[in-house]
Amino acid sequence: MIPARRLGTAAHLAAGLGVLGAAGYAFVAVVGHVFHGPADAGALSALISLYMLVNIIGPGVFAALEQETSRAVSSAAARGEPLRPVARRAAVLALWSFAALVAVVLVAWPLVLGRVLEWRPGLFAALLVAIAGSGAVYWARGVLGGQQRFTAYARTLYVEGAVRLLPCLALLVFALEEPSAYGFAFAVGSALAALSVWPALKLPATEVTTSPDGMGRSLLYLAGAIALSQLLANIAPVVVTYRLPHDLVTAAVFGSTFVLARVPLFLFAPVQAVLLPQVTRAAAMGRHDELTRKLWQVLGLVAGLGALGLAGCVWLGPWAAEHLFNTAYRPSVATLALLGTATLVMMLALVVQPTLVALARQRTVTIGWIAGSIVFLVVLVVGPEPIAAALVAQLVGPLVVLAVLLVGVLRALRVPGTGVGASPATGRR
Repeated sequence: MIPARRLGTAAHLAAGLGVLGAAGYAFVAVVGHVFHGPADAGALSALISLYMLVNIIGPGVFAALEQETSRAVSSAAARGEPLRPVARRAAVLALWSFAALVAVVLVAWPLVLGRVLEWRPGLFAALLVAIAGSGAVYWARGVLGGQQRFTAYARTLYVEGAVRLLPCLALLVFALEEPSAYGFAFAVGSALAALSVWPALKLPATEVTTSPDGMGRSLLYLAGAIALSQLLANIAPVVVTYRLPHDLVTAAVFGSTFVLARVPLFLFAPVQAVLLPQVTRAAAMGRHDELTRKLWQVLGLVAGLGALGLAGCVWLGPWAAEHLFNTAYRPSVATLALLGTATLVMMLALVVQPTLVALARQRTVTIGWIAGSIVFLVVLVVGPEPIAAALVAQLVGPLVVLAVLLVGVLRALRVPGTGVGASPATGRR
């Protein structure tokens, strides 16, 4: 059985993530209230675009840094090695990632990004601040998660959410209508969240000067895999809207229903944060029986909770879509059932992924998401009826990912010497 303390930790992290998510929705609501009407349409669009860019950069780029840092720190701790060289190497990778993103932003500004942000220098600066803050806070979460210091980890979620929310509410109260002020209020949350746990990140000094090998390549594999997972998780409503230009009401109802069915996936991220250090330690010590047991325990738990979520989605989903999301009509139970099942499959795939990361099989993770994405996109684009194609694609794509990842785990566990204790060059497949 999974200890109650672990479930309490996951609940604590889920609550922090809930605060962070609520702050994001509140930001959208606040700017929608302040900037309304035709004259403010450009400012509102620019702020919503900033919101989307910040959320893509965090989960899409720096979440890979967090996972790789957590894996490397967990591995070093399990073998009794000093943690400071690992954390330092991860910090260097964070700086390189920041530099690469800044370069992309600078190139994109005169081409497309300036138009998206209404050529406002203040919003451009806010985006840079948000990129730096995301790199810092995801690095901090990787170091803390690898040491299983989840109280401090959760603090970053609470602080980031509060710092994003409270200044925006203050600006609303004072009736300030400067878009850049709202952009900065949203952007600084990640940086202040990282600063809030800075004392907890001080690691003992060590005379070891060598840096761990393989983290850069692992980070590239994971960044690709997470980017593809974001594609599978979010792109279907966009494609449906593109394919239904003459029936935007139907497209909007599908989009709202899609978001509703994805709520369990949004709250699922803490499970990965708790699971990865556990399976990494087991892999580092060569305890594959313990690793396998933990994996099946969590798979069973997620399947059970996912089944409850699916039942709730089918039972309450049509009412929630119509009354909470104000859809034009109630979505069908079949649509909610298929989307809920697809969400469950995605959750199962995201449970298997940390086990492969712990076994130094990041490339297998990327291959799985590539295979699933190809199937997903083919069905989504080629299917003759957009809604039906999206529903089928949303189910079969994650199923392919789950199958590839499960096969990868079974193969890795049969290979002697496989794991994070092995050489990065030889342990990764």
